[in-house]
Amino acid sequence: MTDALYKRRWNYISFLMTREKQLEQQTRFVRIAGFPKIQGTIDSTHVTLRVPQNNPEMFRNCPGFHSLRVQLVCDHHRKIMAVDARYPGSSHDAFILHQTGVPGVFAGPNQDGGRFLGDEGYPLCTWLLTPVRNPSIAAQQSYNDSHSATRCLIEQCIGILKQRFCYLDHSGGVLQYSPERVSLFVLICCMLHNLAIMRAQPFEDEPAVPP
Repeated sequence: MTDALYKRRWNYISFLMTREKQLEQQTRFVRIAGFPKIQGTIDSTHVTLRVPQNNPEMFRNCPGFHSLRVQLVCDHHRKIMAVDARYPGSSHDAFILHQTGVPGVFAGPNQDGGRFLGDEGYPLCTWLLTPVRNPSIAAQQSYNDSHSATRCLIEQCIGILKQRFCYLDHSGGVLQYSPERVSLFVLICCMLHNLAIMRAQPFEDEPAVPP
């Protein structure tokens, strides 16, 4: 069953959009806090696993437990557009970003000037906007407020994903599988999370988003 679901993952997790879909996505995001030309929000999270036999210290993260570091991108519905669950817990967000296909796809010629929002762990670039460090004027603070209100969708997405599948959360215990197997489980959970959204099955107490 696991392998069968895994083979169908890209039917439900897709980063490719037509120009019309990109423009629609931007319209939906701007309704949240007035932030223009946003296509998605990006962040990473840790999924706990047993101590791997190979290179165990690579999987020890800053909090001190062993994990995979999973990068996620979501849209305004908290639907997962892209996921990468291949990297050990000690990996940095910026490193994972540049190993994935996200920069190349998003900076491509068919992208209608859209951007992502990420936190301070990501590099600032033309298509990935991060908060202003130590804002000193009202405009910078207004930018940060709008950025935070919009980017919080990815934090909510991760929270809902881990509530739907509690074994992905650190409080749910340690997954007793290899990193490769845990990576497979994460992708399947993301696929099922999207399927629930597509079938209009919201999670209990899920925050509302603009129509």
